[in-house]
Amino acid sequence: MPETKKTVRLLGHDITVADVPIKSAVEHFAEYELEDGSKIKVKFVASSFLRIDGEYGPDDKPVYLVFSAPAVNVLSSPENIMRPKSEKQEKPN
Repeated sequence: MPETKKTVRLLGHDITVADVPIKSAVEHFAEYELEDGSKIKVKFVASSFLRIDGEYGPDDKPVYLVFSAPAVNVLSSPENIMRPKSEKQEKPN
């Protein structure tokens, strides 16, 4: 799929960008252990990349806007912060 040129509004300015399709992706989870004892895995899943026309970083590489969303997986949590058994909702049949 080819790049698509479009205009987006960013910080009160219209800018021209190229919507660059994703050819392939490798996404890894980062694991965190929190002070409350929980263990959580998080990764950010990119859904869109927009290259800003005529904008470059200090290393002369193009500047991209990245649209992404977090994927969160709670691996474990201590019993004392889990929902009390008395508050668990029954699943409807």
